[in-house]
Amino acid sequence: MKSIKIFTVLLLIGICLSCSDDFLDKDPLGQPSSEILYNTPEGIELMTNAVYAQMRTAGQTGFGWFVAMELGSDDTNPGSNAGDGSVPRMQNFNNFQYFTTNEDLNSFWSTSYDLIARANLVITRAPEVEFEDAEFQTQLIAEAKFLRAEAYFNLVRGWGGIPIITEVANNPGDAAEVISRSSEAETYAFIETELQSIMDDLPLKSEYPQRELGRVTSGAAHTLLAQVYLYEGKYSECLTEVMTVINSGEYALFDEYYKVSNPDYKNGIESIFEIQFTYREEMDMVNNWQQFQGVRGTNSGWGFFSPSENLANSYSNNDPRRDATIYFEGEPWPYSGDTEITWAAGTDPRANQKTMLARPFPAGFAAQSPLNRVVLRYADVLLMAAECNNELGNPQEALPYIEQVRARARSGNDILPEITTTDMIGLRHLIWNERRWELALEGYRAYDIRRYNKVEPGFALDLYHSIGKTNYTEPKDKLYPIPQAELDFDTNGILTQNPGW
Repeated sequence: MKSIKIFTVLLLIGICLSCSDDFLDKDPLGQPSSEILYNTPEGIELMTNAVYAQMRTAGQTGFGWFVAMELGSDDTNPGSNAGDGSVPRMQNFNNFQYFTTNEDLNSFWSTSYDLIARANLVITRAPEVEFEDAEFQTQLIAEAKFLRAEAYFNLVRGWGGIPIITEVANNPGDAAEVISRSSEAETYAFIETELQSIMDDLPLKSEYPQRELGRVTSGAAHTLLAQVYLYEGKYSECLTEVMTVINSGEYALFDEYYKVSNPDYKNGIESIFEIQFTYREEMDMVNNWQQFQGVRGTNSGWGFFSPSENLANSYSNNDPRRDATIYFEGEPWPYSGDTEITWAAGTDPRANQKTMLARPFPAGFAAQSPLNRVVLRYADVLLMAAECNNELGNPQEALPYIEQVRARARSGNDILPEITTTDMIGLRHLIWNERRWELALEGYRAYDIRRYNKVEPGFALDLYHSIGKTNYTEPKDKLYPIPQAELDFDTNGILTQNPGW
């Protein structure tokens, strides 16, 4: 696949100099050459930082990410307004009327493989370099393997079995070689092995100095592996991983829910892994996560991917997470109380409050927002512990974990009553609802719906049709289509398209 395997060293040279936010703020080595990148510890570290940098690209935090991981759910709308040329294709996707040429899905696919290619460079080249600190060498390889596994996990949930690429192309002929798809089971097995192999090679979060927070930890590896097992329905294995995280004592819930997404608390006690953003005077880092979702007409962004009315109406009465997640038109601006707010005409009267900063904004906002995108956090670990216990026939053991999440949400108020049912099916749906409210707009819902559909066949069809998305069909919409550009490049027919496409 040309778009997958094309050389990335030039991109690495260009981007690794601007990898930033504390642990990525490194003094540049002039203009890095391939000699420095491939043959020195400093070069390997720059190459590793470039893998992290790929996570900040538009395909991974902007349109591509939203379309693949949020928009095809019941939690979000396309947003923006009719005058924006991007809206029609977003509406088509939201209504399951898109095509194999959808540029946003293709962007997520291609930038995921770009990340994999960068990780492959580190994993392949680092063992050939002599490090004085062999432990740090091992750690850098483990970080790259984690980031590669995370990319493959996002891809397999969206597309099913995919090409698994672990080698670096050494010449244009190799770069243009088409690789066939592994099966879905083979892809999951690869991810499992990848994560299992690095558990002892990564530090605990508490072992990092403050300026290094944001790098991959052993807790992140255990959490991601737990997510993989949960998606496969391997509840016993998932429970083992989440209990490792819980018993580590490294993490806890914030005392207040809003702190989950407030930049004043980023990389805090609840954070397991975040994509790092920072405000830099050079204004050389673009925060698509913030820019795309900020309230249109307020100088805070473009207004895409607004929370749906269905999500807003789904919360239990007075659940504080509703107002900490959704900013409604007419409310004072979060964190600063500004009431002189004018929304652009024709936009949804809701925005993702998890992407918002207090006013006044820093210079160059919103593209230079310092707001991180949270990828993994401790509340998900607790909810996985609850779900696994319930699915393993131990509903009584599930209750304390879901209660921790609800207790934090209610913050001592007489709301959100404690869940006490031990009926397995009833508790299953209560846990699924809790995931929706707790993790809303953080990239869980679309793939969670697919996972629930495996547990209860017909779940997705019933849900989508109940909210008017009657274009959803199976098996077609259970998986995304392999990008048409990849199929067109495959002149020998090695790749196969997903059913219905």
